[in-house]
Amino acid sequence: MRRAYLFIYDSKVGSRDEVKEVFNSMQRVYTWRFDMPNTFYIISDSSAEELYDEFIQFNGKKGKFMFIEASTNRQGLMLSDTWHLLTHKSHKPKE
Repeated sequence: MRRAYLFIYDSKVGSRDEVKEVFNSMQRVYTWRFDMPNTFYIISDSSAEELYDEFIQFNGKKGKFMFIEASTNRQGLMLSDTWHLLTHKSHKPKE
């Protein structure tokens, strides 16, 4: 079952481009996107613990970060593409 996660990190984890490279290398990450500083939206079939374990294999234990499952109990001002990803666990189709 696909799940949506927020990945929140500090600058010691790496730059946005460095974190993107890690997520592109991780087998457990199906897809991702970002639209806020130091936050990625991750889609995966794996648990937060499994994502953590694979992430530190690529990036080590530097800095502070967390994977938080995005439940249906959420609200905010976000781009429609982000809401679509979190709700449907896939990117919004291009029109």
